[in-house]
Amino acid sequence: MDQLFMPHTKQATDTEYEFACLPGPNTLTVAGRSELNAKKQSANLDKAFPPDTDRLRPLIEQADIISFDVFDTLLIRPFVNPTDVFLIIERRTGIIGFHDARVQAEIAAREKYYARSGTAEVTLEHIYTELNLPDTGIACMSIPDLLQLEIDTEKALLTRSPTVSEIYDLACAMGKTVIAISDMYLPEQVILSILEDNNLPVSRAFVSCSYKAAKHEGKLYSLVAKTMGVEPSRILHFGDNFKSDCFAALEAGVAGYYLPSLYDRVYHDTRYNQRAISQLCQRSSANKGAKKNLFASAVVAYMARFKAAHSQASMAEQFGAMYGGPLVAGFATWMNAVMQADKVKHLRLATRDGYITKEIWGRLGFSGIASIMQSSRRLTLMPALYSAFEKEIGSLLNTSTACTLRECFARLTLGKEEQELLEVLGKLIPLDRVIDSPAKASAALKALKDCESIIKRIAAAEMEAYKAYLAAEGFDPQHDAMADCGWALSSQRRTEYMFGEEFRGYYIGTLEHAHMHDKIRSFLFHKGENKAWVEIAERGVELLELPFASLEPQVCRFEKTGDSVKPVLLANEPQYDFVRTVFIQQMQEQIRSFADFINPLVSMLTLDELREGLFILFEALVKYPTPYEYHGLATLPHSRELGASEFATIGTFWVVEDTQGTNQIHNSGWRDYIRLGWMSLKQAGPAITWMKIKRVLRRKLKYA
Repeated sequence: MDQLFMPHTKQATDTEYEFACLPGPNTLTVAGRSELNAKKQSANLDKAFPPDTDRLRPLIEQADIISFDVFDTLLIRPFVNPTDVFLIIERRTGIIGFHDARVQAEIAAREKYYARSGTAEVTLEHIYTELNLPDTGIACMSIPDLLQLEIDTEKALLTRSPTVSEIYDLACAMGKTVIAISDMYLPEQVILSILEDNNLPVSRAFVSCSYKAAKHEGKLYSLVAKTMGVEPSRILHFGDNFKSDCFAALEAGVAGYYLPSLYDRVYHDTRYNQRAISQLCQRSSANKGAKKNLFASAVVAYMARFKAAHSQASMAEQFGAMYGGPLVAGFATWMNAVMQADKVKHLRLATRDGYITKEIWGRLGFSGIASIMQSSRRLTLMPALYSAFEKEIGSLLNTSTACTLRECFARLTLGKEEQELLEVLGKLIPLDRVIDSPAKASAALKALKDCESIIKRIAAAEMEAYKAYLAAEGFDPQHDAMADCGWALSSQRRTEYMFGEEFRGYYIGTLEHAHMHDKIRSFLFHKGENKAWVEIAERGVELLELPFASLEPQVCRFEKTGDSVKPVLLANEPQYDFVRTVFIQQMQEQIRSFADFINPLVSMLTLDELREGLFILFEALVKYPTPYEYHGLATLPHSRELGASEFATIGTFWVVEDTQGTNQIHNSGWRDYIRLGWMSLKQAGPAITWMKIKRVLRRKLKYA
C-alpha cells in the first residue's frame, strides 16, 4: 500500500486518527481469542467507566453473552458512507468508474444469488464475479488483486468507536463472553482480524454471508443462539440499526439494545449547524449523476467523532473542529498544489495568520519549504510611504473609527522620531481634535502632506530595516510566494513598492478592488468574481479570519543597528488578549486534531471538493448560525491589528440572514461609512471607492 496510509506503529486509542497498513489475515484460534479476552478482562478490572456506560452494568450482568454489531458500532470509518471505500480505491488506482461499477456489482450479485438460493447474503467473491469495469484504455488490476485491495483498504481505514468500545470494555471486565454479529460480505476471518487489530477481540464473529442468514431478517440471531448453546433471551445485543439490531433481535427472542450511531447523535444535536451537516451529507452521496464529495463525507465523520469525544464542547472547540480545521487544512492543501504547479521554492506565510497555517502544513506532511515571514498592514505601511507617498499617505489616518491625529500616530509606535513629527504637525493642526467628518479628515490629510519630508525620512529608515530583515530571511521575489488570508492585499502591494517588482501571492480570497496581477492566486474567490463567496466575506469576514488568529506577539517595525536588525513589537492591549487567549488555544487544538484526522486522506481529495465543502460550512455559519454559534462567537472581541480603536466584537460586523436573537450587537453607522468613503475617494480614487460603496450598500441594505 502507498503513502496514503500511515504505518501502524502503535496501539489504536479512542483519540488517535491513525489509519494504518495492517498485517495480513489473522489466524488466531478460538483458544487464542479466549486468551485475549481474558487479558482484556484483567486489564479493565480497575477501569472507571463513563456514567453512560456504567449504567448498562445491570443489563450486562443479566446476560450470558454480549453481542455487538460491527460496522458503525464497534468499528467506524473516516467517512459517512461505506461505499466511500470504493471511491478511495478508484482514486488510488486511477480506475475511473470503479466506484459505480463496484456498487452495481453488489446489486447484481445480490439479485442473482437471491434468485438461485432465496437469500441475498453474498460474499465478496460473489460481488467481484459480477464486477464489470468500464473500458478506459488503461491497464487494470486483476479481479483478485482488486478484491484484496478492498480488504486492505477496509483494514487500513477502520478504527474503534470511541463510545461503543467503552461498553465492550465493560463487558470484558465483567467476564462476559463477547461476540460480534454483522450483516456483511467481508469474510469472517477478515472481520476478526480487523477487530483484533483495533484491540477489540471477540470469541466468535457471525457474518451473514457465511451463514446465508441476516440479522435484519432475524434468522441469524437464531443460528447464533444455537451455535453458542444458549437460549436467545440470554444474549444481549448492541447495535446502531434499529430495525436489524433492535426490532429484529427482539422478534427473535434476543434482547436488542439500540445504540444510536455517532452520526445520529450529531444529527440530532441543535448546537451543531444542521443546515451545514445536512448539505454535507447530501453532497457526500452520489445522487442524480452528481459526483460524491469525499471531503464533505470526511468532515461529517470527523464531527461525529468530535461530538463523541466532547459531549460538552465549548464554542471555541466546536468552531475549531467544524470550521477552523477544514479551512486551515483546505487552504494548506490548495497552497501545496499551486506551489508545485508554479514551481515556487519557498512559501512565505505572513504573520500573524501564518503561524497556525505553518503548523498544519507540517502536520499534513507537505514537502515544500514554508516559513513565517513578518508582514502586516502596519509593518509595510511606513516603508511603502517612501516609494508611494501620494498613494499611501491617507492610510496613516485611522479611518475605521473616529480618533485624533495623536492617537493615529500612537498606534503606529514610530519610535524616537515620533515626537519631532508631532511637534511639526501640532503647528499645522490641533493634534487632539477628533477626526469625525470629511472636512476634518481633509485638513488632517493636508497637514500630513505638508510633513512629507519628515514622514519620508522615517519611512526610509523603516524600509531599509525591513528590507534588511527580508534579505536576512532569504526572501526572493522571483522564486518565493507570499501567503495570507487576503481580501485587498495591501501588504503585498506595499512590499512590491519596496522591491519594485511583482511576486507571487497565495490567498484564501481577494475582493473586487484588491491589488491584482497574474502572479496572484486565490483559493475560494478571486477578485470578487464568485459572488456567493463574496457575500459570505461581506457578511462575516471576521469568521473567515478567526481560524488564523494567533497569540504570537506582533512586530510593528524593524530597527537597524549596525549590521543587524531587531524587531519592535506592537504595544498590545493585554485585556483583549486575555479574553481571546482561552478561545484561541481551544480552537487551535481542534484545528490540529482535524489536520491529524484528515492527513491520511488528504492526497485523495480534490480541490473542488475542498471548495464546495468549505462553502457549505461557511455559508451556513455566516448566514444561518445556530443560537449557540451566534452567541458564542458574536461576543468575542475582534482582533485589532493596529492598536487602539473603537471596541468591537465579531458580532459588530456580522450580518446574518435571520436576525432573530442577534440584535444585541452594535453595528457600524452611516456616519462611519461616509467618513470612510471620503477618505477612500482621496486615497484610492473614484473607481475603487465606487466598488467599496457597492459593498457597503449590499451590507447595509441587501443583507440587513
